[in-house]
Amino acid sequence: MNPKPKLLQIVRPTEGGIGRHIITLVSGLKEEFDVTVACPQKSSLEDKLLSENIKTLPLPLAGEVSLKRDYTSFNILRNFMRKERIHLAHAHGAKAALIARPAALWAGVPSVYTVHNSIFNENWPAWKNNIAAAVEYVLSWSTDCILAVSNALCEEIKYRQKISPSKIKVIHNGILLSNFNKCNIQYNFKEKWNIPPNRTVVGTVARMAPQKGLSVLIKAAEQLIDKYDIHFLIVGDGPLRDKLEEEIRLSSMDDYFTFTGVVDNIAQAYAAMDIFVLPSITEGLPLTILEAMAFSLPVVATSVGGVPEIIKHGECGFLVPPDNHKELASKIAYLLDCPSIRDELRNRGRQRVSDKFDAQKMIQKTINIYYHLLKEPNPRTNLEYEANPQ
Repeated sequence: MNPKPKLLQIVRPTEGGIGRHIITLVSGLKEEFDVTVACPQKSSLEDKLLSENIKTLPLPLAGEVSLKRDYTSFNILRNFMRKERIHLAHAHGAKAALIARPAALWAGVPSVYTVHNSIFNENWPAWKNNIAAAVEYVLSWSTDCILAVSNALCEEIKYRQKISPSKIKVIHNGILLSNFNKCNIQYNFKEKWNIPPNRTVVGTVARMAPQKGLSVLIKAAEQLIDKYDIHFLIVGDGPLRDKLEEEIRLSSMDDYFTFTGVVDNIAQAYAAMDIFVLPSITEGLPLTILEAMAFSLPVVATSVGGVPEIIKHGECGFLVPPDNHKELASKIAYLLDCPSIRDELRNRGRQRVSDKFDAQKMIQKTINIYYHLLKEPNPRTNLEYEANPQ
């Protein structure tokens, strides 16, 4: 019996969707591949992977650029690939790929890079965004395949980063529906977070960073709290938490907001919500929307990145323009006023995820890519790439 191909996954520090993506992907790969995940040491992701009996390679990798820690991470990856004779390296996110792809090149290992989010930042000067694009362009020369999680990201890296279309494939994110079933949740999580039982809960799950647009949600809340018996649940953490909490205090809305911090079992957060909102300024293809829809929550989200590839406006959720608190408040109000519409969106949303964004489809398409790069026969059924689910 031939040994399993050795696969190294590399990921930057993350407490959000990329971490959950890694766990779902690797859990589906480990029967067919000998998988190790290189991730930040002493992190919640490392703990979760070890609890799932997935091998890890601890890295001192930071989210921001750090010459000392990045160089150390580069050497650890390069030496590990050589020593363990890794067959394929797969980096997730721009920071991990910045270190992993040169290490793979140095070790003579084929590399894959999954683009989860845009590298461009509207708050940066043009020259900084141009440098980021140029770096990605140069690194793409030695990258064997670039996977984009949405068609929107695919178009961006083709045209803004000038990357050859022949190197890019689109594989939409997928989730395990069995992990997001209301029937499996028995505990009252509104009670856990001291939310008054009579209030309708509008919630979000997001890293508290500028690109998530959470200030827009706070402005929308100001228009709603005097008209509805409503509560806002913010799940996650990040650099803007103190600033957002101060905005809420200055608006005298402390009694209408709850911040939970990071929640290990994210299904518990969705169990406390009645409506899910994601007011992002930029996105790849957010797992949180898929998870909320799988949990049968009606969704209001901004029409950015790959979000319109998930939500068909008016059929399985509502789309609003980014950075527009009036439109966001209007759509939330519409759902508060129309319980029957909320019920319709719940059913259609879960069905949409089941049909188009199941984890097994994502895993099988990724395996197809691996075997193509390894130039080995694929023991699984070949699947066509689906450019844009309708």
